[in-house]
Amino acid sequence: MALVLSFPELIQFFNANILVGLIVAAAFIVLIADWRVALFALLAQYLLAAALLAGLVPLPMALVRVVSGAFAAAILYFTFRRAEDNYRRALQDAEDAAARLVIRQLYRLQVFVVGLPFRVFALALVAVGIIGIASSMTFLGLSADILFGGLWLIAAGVLVAILSREVLRLGFGILMFTNGFVILETATQSSLLLYGLINISDLLLALVIANLAALAPELRDLRQRRGEIR
Repeated sequence: MALVLSFPELIQFFNANILVGLIVAAAFIVLIADWRVALFALLAQYLLAAALLAGLVPLPMALVRVVSGAFAAAILYFTFRRAEDNYRRALQDAEDAAARLVIRQLYRLQVFVVGLPFRVFALALVAVGIIGIASSMTFLGLSADILFGGLWLIAAGVLVAILSREVLRLGFGILMFTNGFVILETATQSSLLLYGLINISDLLLALVIANLAALAPELRDLRQRRGEIR
């Protein structure tokens, strides 16, 4: 017996898959330190957010979100590549195996403030809280899937920003926050001006984060030469 779904049921099924994808993408960014995986998850998050926005705005407008996310991800990609080149150069310049081991440990520790178990617990706590909020309250007449998607990205972005020690990973949290904000803003106001400004701000944020990430090692080296860091 064939299973036939009505159009509203198909929409609900589609939105449920989008929400699952947003949860998984955020989990990759919070739990996995590898920047390639996190960058891919951020780009997937933009695609999923655009798919969620497609039910609120015309498809061309939703695709603008994908374009801005792709440009922001490209900026962060080249910044990460430059940081990794500096890391490899530091390994090559290391005097012995012990020095290379210290460099590798510092490279891993500079991504997150806390370890993996605490990040898993914090992510699960945030997920349970957002599920409870989205399922038990209404906000300006928003549906549960839109409310959950927006609040989840905002909360997950704040979590990433809190747990991150690295500037580039902090940038992931800020971009996740703006992704959630644009979903809630579009669902409540549908302001084309604000929607366009948010998409432009993502590019500006990516540029600022890239410059800060490039400036941080230079400032640290300058303080070391001045004797401020031992």
